[in-house]
Order: sequence, then structure tokens, then C-alpha cells
Amino acid sequence: MTDRRERGSDGQIGESQLSELQNMRVLLEEARGLSRNLAYHRRARLETKIGEALDEVDRQIAELRSDQR
Repeated sequence: MTDRRERGSDGQIGESQLSELQNMRVLLEEARGLSRNLAYHRRARLETKIGEALDEVDRQIAELRSDQR
């Protein structure tokens, strides 16, 4: 029975992490949209960094989802 509780707790932690990562992804997408008001050279640099962050968030989301299966 302890194993079930531990798995349930791990599942809740995983769901919480997944939710946080999905929220982070939404915020990064919003930042990408707002960056369009910047000067070209600043925008290009920021969009590159935001793209890298989005890739990392997507990787972590995929990893969490595969761990939950």
C-alpha cells in the first residue's frame, strides 16, 4: 500500500511540474510576441534565447510525460 501512495505522490509531483512547465511555455510564447516591438538586432538576439528556452521546456515536458507512463 505504501508503494501506491508513493506512486500517487510522484504522479502529483509530476503533474505539478508538468503544469508549471506548460505555464512557463505560455509565458515564453507571450515574451516572444512582445519582443516584436524591439529594435531588430535586440529582437533577433532575444528571440534566439526564447527559442532555446522553449526547446528546453518542450524537452522537459516530453521527459515528464514519458516518465509518467
